[in-house]
Formats: sequence, structure tokens, C-alpha cells
Amino acid sequence: MTIQQLERGTPDEIPDRADRPVFLIGIHRRCGSNFLFDALRAHPRFQAPLPLAEDYLLQYAHLLQRYVDRTASEQYQKRFADRPEEYRECRQAMLRALGDGLLAFLRRYIEPGRRLLSKTPDPWGLDLFFDLFPEALLLVMLRDGRDVVESSHRSWPHHSRTYWMHAFAANARAVLRFAEELPRERRAQVLAVRYEDLLAGREAMERVLAHVGVAAAEYDWDALERLPVRGSSVLRGGRKELHWQPVEKPADFRPVGRWQAWSWWDRFQFRRIAGREFLALGYRW
Repeated sequence: MTIQQLERGTPDEIPDRADRPVFLIGIHRRCGSNFLFDALRAHPRFQAPLPLAEDYLLQYAHLLQRYVDRTASEQYQKRFADRPEEYRECRQAMLRALGDGLLAFLRRYIEPGRRLLSKTPDPWGLDLFFDLFPEALLLVMLRDGRDVVESSHRSWPHHSRTYWMHAFAANARAVLRFAEELPRERRAQVLAVRYEDLLAGREAMERVLAHVGVAAAEYDWDALERLPVRGSSVLRGGRKELHWQPVEKPADFRPVGRWQAWSWWDRFQFRRIAGREFLALGYRW
């Protein structure tokens, strides 16, 4: 699979998708995941497990995998000596059971009958997503890496733009690897969406709604237009420090293309550090 293939969506292949938990995972912090998160929360069925607004459940998932691998290899493998397929299924079932426990943990923070909406702005541990959450739906949020770097630098200026370029490139490689290795049978559970497309019109949001099993006619499109801005590196409502409180969106709010004020050196550095990943994600110079 490629990222471009994951942008198309195949909503008709999962009849019960309207009841599945939804995970929103960004390519990198400052990718616009707050916008899509709030846009989905505008639908009354969804609820986020606040105060765990960003839960990072996958960040240390490799430790769960190590636990399962070690326990299974030391204690269970001998019980399946001549049944390797059953042993593999045992390991997968154990890892999935841990994922079920994590889902139960998040559901403690939402009301009965509401649908879980999880968000993490970085793709750390994304390769283990379906091992832990095989029934979940996944939204992968993309954004032009140059704007990601610029917004990250404005938000946390103690790190240089070069630092954020390396961070973006590493995260992009994780997303690209996930897309490349995604089994065909999981294709219908993943949708990649670009922040720029969400701002350009309704089409991208309609694909998101179809992916999560919500009819476009049931969605409050006026509420989407009225959404405030949260976590902007520029629009802070008169406050100096970065924060995530809602700020009314002005008519001239333009979050796309801020990297265009870069010097020739910053542009050169981005091409050198993250250019390959930038192009592989489907963006163009």
C-alpha cells in the first residue's frame, strides 16, 4: 500500500464500522490533528476520553510486545511444540487481550453509549496498531512537512528548525513504512487525510465521515464552520505562551504556507533532511 492509496477510502467493506472505536494519529505534532479531532467531536455520538485528550497508547507498545514475546517463548511455546500456527495465534491473542484492556481503560473516561475517539499527534508505535486494536478504525493525519516544521519551531523555539526537520522525517518514515506493510485485509480500516484538504472544502471531511460510518447528512456542517482554533502556534488569543484553549477563528486565519517566509538555507536544509519523505507522502515542491 501507499499513502496515496490510503487516502481514497473503502467504506463499504466493513458493515459495522459505525460502532467501532476511532483512533486519530498524526504524522507529527502540529499536523492539524486538533482540528479533525474537534470536527469529529462536533458529532454527538463521539466522545474523547478527557482529560486524556492525547493518550499516546502506542508510544511504549513495544514493551507490551516484548512482554508477550518473552512470556510466550519461555512458557507457552513448549506447549505448542508441533503446532506452530496455534502458537502464533496464542501470541496474537495475548497481545490483543492487552489491547482490549487499553480500550477498556479509555472507555472509563467516556459515557455509556458514546463512541470512543482517541487522539495521538505522533505515530510512535504505529506498527503495532492492529496487533493491539484489530477491530478499530484508524485516521492518519498528514500535513505539509514544511508547515509542520515551522509550526513546531514557533511553538517550541528552544529547538531549531533543523531539529524539527529531523523529527518530521523520522515520523514520516514510520507512517510510510506502516502504509507499505499494511495487509490488504486491513486496508478498509485506515484512511489518510491531509490537513490542507480539510481546509479546502467538504470533500475530505465527507471521506472522513464515510470512513467512520457517519452519514454526511447527519453532520452539523455549520458547527464545523464555527469551530474555534486550538493549539495554534500563531493565534493565541492575546497570550504569549502556547496553549490549547479555544480561540475564535478570525476571517483571515491562514495556517497553510507559513513556511514560505523561510530563508534559502532553511529550504535547502528541509530538502536535504526530509525531501525524500516529503515527496513520498505525495507533496510537491
